[in-house]
Amino acid sequence: MKLKLQILQENDVNQSYLDWYQNEKVVRYSDNQYRSFSIEEQKRYVKNCLASKDTDLFGIFDEDIHIGNIIINRLNSVHKWGEITYVVGNTDYWGKGVGFFAVSEIIIKAKKVYKLNKLCAGLAEGNIGSQRVLEKNGFKLEGRRLKQLVFGGQFYNQLDYGLLL
Repeated sequence: MKLKLQILQENDVNQSYLDWYQNEKVVRYSDNQYRSFSIEEQKRYVKNCLASKDTDLFGIFDEDIHIGNIIINRLNSVHKWGEITYVVGNTDYWGKGVGFFAVSEIIIKAKKVYKLNKLCAGLAEGNIGSQRVLEKNGFKLEGRRLKQLVFGGQFYNQLDYGLLL
């Protein structure tokens, strides 16, 4: 694998990208399971991210294959913290360190490019893969919001993680 992050462009949106959000495994712990996706809507979303001064949306690529996304937002907070969300949409890459790579690269950018003091991330308890990714990257569990999220008709606690940079 030859992994890299790069700012996502409108032309990176294709049917394979949309198919991630039709995969029940990919959206199991995501609000994306409640949305419908079209190429036009996703291109508009990417365009809005490109225009935003508060958000950067990166594609995760293996060479030229788009396999996931990681977003960092709240970049203009006077409090110098950002929030990350990520997805490895191509399930062929699950369990191969892609999430760890993407988060570790965002940590570097958060320090050097965005000059942040802290990163935060939230996830549904039960999303063991994301929990491991964050913990391996040094994030600490800061809180648990009881029965905060509902996915597939089941309530989950939200785990809030933070990393001081």
